[in-house]
Amino acid sequence: MMFKAVMKNLASCWRQLVVVDLLFKTVAVVVLTPLVSLLFRLFLALSGRTVLADTDIARFLIHPIGWGAFLIVGGAVVGVFAIELAVLMMVSVGSAVGRTPRPRSVFRYVASKSTTLLRLAAWVVARIGLNALPFLAVGGAIFWMLLTEHDINFYLTEHPPEFWAAVVAIGFVLVLMSVLLLWRVIGWVEATPLVLFERAGAIRAITESERRATGRRRLIAGSLVGWFATTTLLRVALSATVVFAAQQVVDTTGSRLTWMVLALGLMILLVWLGNLVSGVVANISLGALLSMLYVDERGSAAIEMPTVSEEPATAMRVRLTTGRVVSSAIILLLGAGLLGVGLLGSIDFEDHVQITAHRGGAFSAPENTLASVRRGIEDGADWIEIDVQESSDGEIMVVHDSDLKKVAGDPVKIWQATAEQLRAIDIGSYFGPSYQDQRVPTLREVLEECRGKAGVNIELKYYGHTQDLERKVVDLVETMEMSDQVVVMSLELAGVRKIQQLRPDWTVGLLTAVAAGDLTRTDVDFLAVKDSLATKPFVDAAHRRGKTVAAWTLNDPYTMSLMISRGVDNLITDRPALARQVLADREAMSPVERLTLEVAYYLGIRPEVNSQQ
Repeated sequence: MMFKAVMKNLASCWRQLVVVDLLFKTVAVVVLTPLVSLLFRLFLALSGRTVLADTDIARFLIHPIGWGAFLIVGGAVVGVFAIELAVLMMVSVGSAVGRTPRPRSVFRYVASKSTTLLRLAAWVVARIGLNALPFLAVGGAIFWMLLTEHDINFYLTEHPPEFWAAVVAIGFVLVLMSVLLLWRVIGWVEATPLVLFERAGAIRAITESERRATGRRRLIAGSLVGWFATTTLLRVALSATVVFAAQQVVDTTGSRLTWMVLALGLMILLVWLGNLVSGVVANISLGALLSMLYVDERGSAAIEMPTVSEEPATAMRVRLTTGRVVSSAIILLLGAGLLGVGLLGSIDFEDHVQITAHRGGAFSAPENTLASVRRGIEDGADWIEIDVQESSDGEIMVVHDSDLKKVAGDPVKIWQATAEQLRAIDIGSYFGPSYQDQRVPTLREVLEECRGKAGVNIELKYYGHTQDLERKVVDLVETMEMSDQVVVMSLELAGVRKIQQLRPDWTVGLLTAVAAGDLTRTDVDFLAVKDSLATKPFVDAAHRRGKTVAAWTLNDPYTMSLMISRGVDNLITDRPALARQVLADREAMSPVERLTLEVAYYLGIRPEVNSQQ
């Protein structure tokens, strides 16, 4: 019954609802996005940072300034959506009671209620945060009790019983949290119409909405779940249709570059249009659903519409004529052509990239061992990447995790053992019996092995027990006269800064998987980022600011080739031999094949790449 009511309501006023949603989307792009970005940069400045990367994000969020940023920025985003929802509901409810208010008049009325609506949005954000906080604290406590005895990589790799216990327990806590939050949200669905049609203040709207939800929660929950399922299926169907069409284009266009550029530009345009349509449908149907829930509870006769001007019956009708259809087709093709040409211009057709063997080349030998270093050099790596930290007696050891549980089954912490004790432990047998002689190497041994054969990328690891890691690394490298063969990077920007203070002329980089803010403005020489961050605009922005970009950890030929096409300067991989083969294969790739590879990434298609070592 509720489904029929929503569909009837949409049929009567969908044009006005679409206009409202498109207008708000425009405002979001033109005004809201820059405003939110400005607010976030302001909070970063207050915290003494310009960009957040990896662990800095977590530290920022638990800081009072971070919480302030969450509440204000989150409240701003929710507030704008709340105002849009209010406008949509004014139109929907108006149509349900036999009136068709003009969107412009509705905007003016909702603007007069904006202070109350924003206060309501802030209250909702705060309540959600407060309700979620105990569950998040319990989840964090479970994580701390079950998954911190050893390095996290051991749990993620080996999946011991305590790992699954933590997964189940934390999952249960998150499910409980989701159910509670859904229960709360269900009680608030009439708060906005109470503000609009019954002139309630923010707090009274919340309490009255919760009271009216009594006895109707099952109906409201079922309606919201049905809305979510329907709009999700629509989005999936639209995406699948476009991807299928794109796959046909990729398979049939062949080597005709002009047609490929036009066709793939059209596919990208259709993807954008599909996302736009599904987003519009989701928003206007949600507005209609919440309106019909209010009308169902209140009764249309009891709803007092505010004084707004009404739309003439024929005002929103659009006639399709031959001229309009032809003009739309021409605009569509021109747009597709421009997109295709722009995409073609964004792809590098000459490959200038170096290869870094991750942890020495961990696919072919046990990670961070002399065996993996030798294999990385044999496989043609330009650089050997290793991880360093200090032993209890101050020796610089080459090891990634905080302990040896993953590679040796030994829980010893690196900072609690001497170099001699660490070197007595077999860290190669887990990989294969032929590597049972492998031990934790020192930085000196790795440098000696790489001298004149490959550069060394030293990643500084920090687990809270470092004494003087940066200075010791600098002293050792200079003692061995290898400053020109070494670069240094870290997840911790503070460690990178110490290297810069000690040796301003050294090449240093920031390593990160996620970032908030403009990472390319960081004062480093290179950025080592997860492949998901290495978009073409990001790479180009870094190059404009004089920085190189390394992408990690790339172990399949498709992603390697994609990153090379985007102009990445360095591939960090466990499989340097495969990366060399990909480079060789790309020399024979046509412009069409390179173009197809880039577009396929956006469309979710994985074309075959020949290299399979």
